[in-house]
Amino acid sequence: MKNLKKVFAVMLVLFVSFSLFAGAAKETASTTTTASDGKVPAQAEKTLVIAVPATFEEKWNPFTAESAYDQQVLEQVFVTVTRPDRNNELVPYAGNVTYVLNPDGTVTYTVSLNEGMYFSDGEPVTIDDYIYTLYVLADPSNTSPINLVNYDIKGVEAYYYDTADYSEAVAGMEAEVAEKYAADVISKEDYIAYLIATDLEGWWDGNADPAYWADYAAGEGFADQLAAIDQNDADQMLALIAEIEYTNYADSYDPYTYYLNKVEQDYISANLAGSQHVETISGIVRVDDYTCQITYNSVDITAERTVGGVYIVPEHYYGDYEKGNVQGILSNMKPVGSGPYTFEGFADNIATLKANPNYFEGVPNIGYVRIQYVPDTDVLQAMANGEVDISNPTGTQQNIDEMKALGIEYDLIPFAGYGYAGFNCKTLDNNVRKGIFSLMNRESSVKGYYGDIANVIERPMLPTLAEYPHDATVYYPYSVENALAYFAAAGYTQKNGVLVNEEGKQLVVNAYIGGEGMGDHPAYAMLTGAAEDLASIGGELQINDVPFAVLQAAMNDGSADIWVMAWGNVTTPDKRDQFASTGGQNRYGIADPELDAIMDEIMQTLDLDERRELVSEMLDMAMDLAIELPIYQRNDIIAYNPMTVDMTSIPENSTGFWDYTQELWKVKML
Repeated sequence: MKNLKKVFAVMLVLFVSFSLFAGAAKETASTTTTASDGKVPAQAEKTLVIAVPATFEEKWNPFTAESAYDQQVLEQVFVTVTRPDRNNELVPYAGNVTYVLNPDGTVTYTVSLNEGMYFSDGEPVTIDDYIYTLYVLADPSNTSPINLVNYDIKGVEAYYYDTADYSEAVAGMEAEVAEKYAADVISKEDYIAYLIATDLEGWWDGNADPAYWADYAAGEGFADQLAAIDQNDADQMLALIAEIEYTNYADSYDPYTYYLNKVEQDYISANLAGSQHVETISGIVRVDDYTCQITYNSVDITAERTVGGVYIVPEHYYGDYEKGNVQGILSNMKPVGSGPYTFEGFADNIATLKANPNYFEGVPNIGYVRIQYVPDTDVLQAMANGEVDISNPTGTQQNIDEMKALGIEYDLIPFAGYGYAGFNCKTLDNNVRKGIFSLMNRESSVKGYYGDIANVIERPMLPTLAEYPHDATVYYPYSVENALAYFAAAGYTQKNGVLVNEEGKQLVVNAYIGGEGMGDHPAYAMLTGAAEDLASIGGELQINDVPFAVLQAAMNDGSADIWVMAWGNVTTPDKRDQFASTGGQNRYGIADPELDAIMDEIMQTLDLDERRELVSEMLDMAMDLAIELPIYQRNDIIAYNPMTVDMTSIPENSTGFWDYTQELWKVKML
């Protein structure tokens, strides 16, 4: 019941690459553009309806959006400099990126924008807008999922800390905080102060309902303390729960990171309030109105896609950049960009887009696009009724058979991602995690749901990547006997048919899965089977089949012990965002220096064979740590209504990296 501290990380929109440097320099051709002539869409009054299978987070901001469905909307509003093609090779989009490997080991990337592009409000797109985006992302007050301080760009750390002498100061802060706030030395007073200040790391929602908390307090041995407070007073209730969590679950929280962040922010604030400032990022240099250069301190195989993959955000619209104060920029939820469509609004789980006559590739054919939530169980019938034009139904044989019966056209596309079960390392002991891994019968669950449309995978990485170890074997065979041995190693024994620890507490684990409340998920049978097996040896696995938004919230706030999700848009072997100690998507709470080191080494290894060996070793380490259970790679379905969509306008040979969404402006209706 805690929130894993979200540290800065890779924004989901970024496309990162595993491609190699072919030599000292590489170049891709630029695309020429002309100013829009303001033409009206050929089908100005038509509306294309695209269904998505989950609700939106409604973060309509190019810096803060995270969910795949929010991004599906925003990628029609904004453009990037480059993007992957069908084969996951970078190609020019709103410009191009070249690079040079310098003799001193640094790498300089030249970002060039197409001339003649315009934002939807008619203002020209220049390199200043691109640089503006980078500075917002590098700002010390930036609370979005990405901060460029995590990238090896020359001068970015000095800019972030607002001093060139940051290294010694940061080391001093880390030592100071460790001396006072590390888990083995922190005082009870400071620990509880941290829990209250963070609302129990985000999972306390202010609900002081005594009926809700009575069972919790009694079960934790605090019934008398509950009776002694005003149970309707939220502050008193929070203080009591903080006391309970400190007493019973101190190992599940991370006060060190909280206090280190606090000390660092105080340090940065003091620097910003002073008279001497680091005004620029030395590694980002403006060349002309359409060109800039970005210098990395060392080789990073994802850098080319990183610099080419950020949204180009209009400075004139989002407001002047002021160092240390970007909250106004991040809170703007009315996006404006230079993509093929403009954002018209959101209501009733429907995002409405309108054709942008200033789009540099041409005026979109269809006047309006609605991207809306339709439950997966209803979407095919909605298409048959003419209510939905394009959708992504779950890739099952049953859905394929139904589409054939209804006359719905479809493409089968290998998903550029994989399904997994994430494990909370803060709430579950490593041997408990290994034991539960051993109870997960993935094969029968996946094949029972997908048939031959998906395959079980053995390591937590996309199998279509060049580095994936295809000779990998099962790490945790399905075995109740093995599971019981792992639980014993974690200190659990069977007493009177109940699996308990030394304090006599039963092993109880929760799992969250998005099966529409009906178990409609390829891993649902895996969980129910594990629950039955765990019950047979005296434990309990509580399965929560919930809407996607609830699942995501439980994962983010740390209340989920296990969550079943999928990674998408995977283009590289870079697992730092998920598995690194400071990874922004590290909801697992894993912090392993050896794992951190090998992941860094992978990203600086240009030779593919050497990188393969390192990736194989890294994935085995991750499996031994039982961070993430790989489950399957599936085929996606893109379904088209042939009664409403002009199928000749749908791109051929769609892949997991390129489909109709990259060419939505070309799509026509009948």
